[in-house]
Formats: sequence, structure tokens, C-alpha cells
Amino acid sequence: MVKVLIAGGAGYIGSTVASACLDAGITPVILDSLVRGRREFTEGRAFYEGDIADGPLVDRIFSDHPEIAAVVHCAALIVVPESVADPIGYYEANVAKSLAFVSHLHRNGCDRLIFSSSASIYRSEDGSPVDEDSPLAPQSPYARSEAVCEEMFADIALAGPRVLSLRYFNPVGADPELRTGLQLKRPSHALGVLIQAHQEGHPFPITGTDYPTRDGSGIRD
Repeated sequence: MVKVLIAGGAGYIGSTVASACLDAGITPVILDSLVRGRREFTEGRAFYEGDIADGPLVDRIFSDHPEIAAVVHCAALIVVPESVADPIGYYEANVAKSLAFVSHLHRNGCDRLIFSSSASIYRSEDGSPVDEDSPLAPQSPYARSEAVCEEMFADIALAGPRVLSLRYFNPVGADPELRTGLQLKRPSHALGVLIQAHQEGHPFPITGTDYPTRDGSGIRD
């Protein structure tokens, strides 16, 4: 039986990844502190409540589930304004704890890691779409914490472990089977703000008026 450890597996993206694993015949093992995740998203799944930096807990997970073949790392704080107000907290949660986590994984012989990164690390000064070759210029403590993690994991990968970083921007939607979904009633991403504007009957502001686009607005979102 193939198992995958999903850090942050009770959050929006992590719980959806866990559902996809189940659909593919892969058994997810969830590690989540429930600081932002939802306990109900772990129902019917092997679940450990705790911090990714907790070495003894990670050791116990691997002892309980020696079949774990890979790890998906979705555990992070992700709200941009919050990161500006508390950059220390964001670097501690996203960078320092990620370093501790990968150290625990290495100690347990796990050499395959998928890192849930962010397209916010790209530079988007002219409002154009980005691809994997676009220049990087993170503009917030949150985005910089993701970029730092990518660089850190790239260095670590040179020593042996295989690491893949996935960058995406404003993921929206829900599990087709409605097993999981957004963990926040008022999400801060673009679709959440758009729905809130509709519900409250006020205009939805689109950032930018002088980009080289048809209406002057940015088109990345």
C-alpha cells in the first residue's frame, strides 16, 4: 500500500490533494496543526494533530506508516496583509519550520518532497501572464518566504533528496465530491473578495488602470 504524508492536509489545498490521492488509490496521512485547517476535512483519513517542526511527532508518523513514499508540503501561512503585519511570524512558520520539517523527513529516509509554493514569487510589473521562466520578484513577506523556501529546497536537493516546487496563484473551486473545500467563510483570494462584493452590493475593485491591456487593468488574475 502506497502512502503519502500531506503536511497541512486539513487546509484547502492539502485536503483536496488528499482527496485526489484517495481517488488514485493512494492512502493519505495527514499532519496538520489545525491553526487554519479544519478537523472535519480529516474525517476517514489517518490524522496527526501537531506541528511540522515537531521532530518526535514526525518520527512517530513514519514509525506508524513505514509505507510513506513521498511528502506533499502544504503547511504554510498565506495571507499577504497578515504577513506584512507579522513578518517574523511568517518567516518562522513558513521558513524556519519548513527547514526543521525537511530535516525530520531526511532523518526518516524520505527523499521525495512536493512543495506547495506560490506564483506570487514572480515579478508582474506590467500585468502580463507569467510562466516558469519569468523573472522572480516577490513583493510581500509571504511571497518572499515562499521564494526563500524554494531556494532552500533547491540547495538541499543538490545533496540527494528530490524536491519539486509547484507555483500557483489564486486557486479556487471545490472537490467535485464535496468532501472538502474552503476552510474560511470569507477567503482573502480574488474569488472570495468578488463573492463578498456581490453579497454586500458594493463594487469589486480591479487593481491597476495603466497596464498595457485593453482596459488598463492587470490580467494575471
